Amino acid sequence: MVGTALIHSLAVTEKRGSFKNWTVLLAISAFSLSLLGTFLVRSGVLTSVHAFATDPRRGIFILIFLVAVIGTSLALFAWRAPKVGLGGRFGLVSRESFLLTNNVLLVVACATVLLGTLYPLLIDALGVGKISVGPPYFNAVFVPVMAPVLFLMGVAPFARWKEASIPEITRTVRWAMIAAAVVAIALPLVYGQWSALTALGILLAAWVTFTTLTAYVQRVQHTRAGQSFLSAAFKQPRSFIGMCVAHFGIAVFVVGVTMVSSFQDEKDVKMAPGDSVDVAGYSFKFNGVREIQGPNYVAAQGDFDLTVDGKFRLKMKPEKRNYASSGMPMTEAAIDAGFLRDVYVSLGEPIDRDRPEAEWAVRVYYKPFVDWIWGGCVLMALGGLLAMLDRRYRAKSRASSTVQTPAGSQHA
Repeated sequence: MVGTALIHSLAVTEKRGSFKNWTVLLAISAFSLSLLGTFLVRSGVLTSVHAFATDPRRGIFILIFLVAVIGTSLALFAWRAPKVGLGGRFGLVSRESFLLTNNVLLVVACATVLLGTLYPLLIDALGVGKISVGPPYFNAVFVPVMAPVLFLMGVAPFARWKEASIPEITRTVRWAMIAAAVVAIALPLVYGQWSALTALGILLAAWVTFTTLTAYVQRVQHTRAGQSFLSAAFKQPRSFIGMCVAHFGIAVFVVGVTMVSSFQDEKDVKMAPGDSVDVAGYSFKFNGVREIQGPNYVAAQGDFDLTVDGKFRLKMKPEKRNYASSGMPMTEAAIDAGFLRDVYVSLGEPIDRDRPEAEWAVRVYYKPFVDWIWGGCVLMALGGLLAMLDRRYRAKSRASSTVQTPAGSQHA
């Protein structure tokens, strides 16, 4: 989130020469937080899937490096910051002010996540007790901060630099807002359960989508200069295309998170061969378990028939593996992935270990739009990559090299 704020702050610094100190501070913070995350998972302070190489000595080295980097960077910043100009002035309603507000909100959102991560560790270190911070905390503090960010994400591209007009922006985005409201009302109803939070998530995602499309179409119309629309659309700067792709990725991500949190369903059941369980219109029939030999493990493999509306869809074969090297049991879920939903089935433990062919604990899941979460992340990364490949950055690099080369040869 701090890195995202940095990218947007750099855009203002490049265009208007403003936010220079803020941009440097964000750069220091982004790098420092990445080091802090590395320290937390590599030192063993936090239990994480990324902590595959925990070593206290490595953690101490990272901590020393972290302190040195933060201390040196902030000292240099304090020394040089007063000598950096403030840049151009801008009005209360302008693209600069919207981007600055977004930056502040992103930093606050990052601070809430950092607080939720470090506070339990601090309480434990002080010996006060042990607490855990889970989804209720993050839902309560993170969502209210990010909602205005998504709203401003749709507004900022239509605001002028230095000074903008609210009526002008409203006229430009009114159809996007109407379309987003229609989608927010209709989509939850299609899934049979309407709630305010679900509608809010869909509204914000649709708002970002429609405003991004509006901004792209508007720019193409202004720059086509006699070309066909498609030709002009593909000739837009990569930085602008990257921005649109990244914003669209955020919308896709928000849809995925909203739909999963609102409409996911799961059941933990005890099943014997021949039993069936229904979840969200999908029926799982348990046919039994057999033992299989893997390359380096022995597994109990379940056999399930997945049917939809009475029609057989596919066989699902989850496994409960025991690896010879570690002796640790691992659960390998069977997944039927789809564009609009994923369904999972996983084996727990046999109810009677002496009769593994009999009843088993089974968990089945239905998660709508879960792949959209990962798809949104991919689109955001792709958008950032496209923006980095913009030709003006390469032109600046070549220009800098051209300026430096004669000076160097003359000095030689």
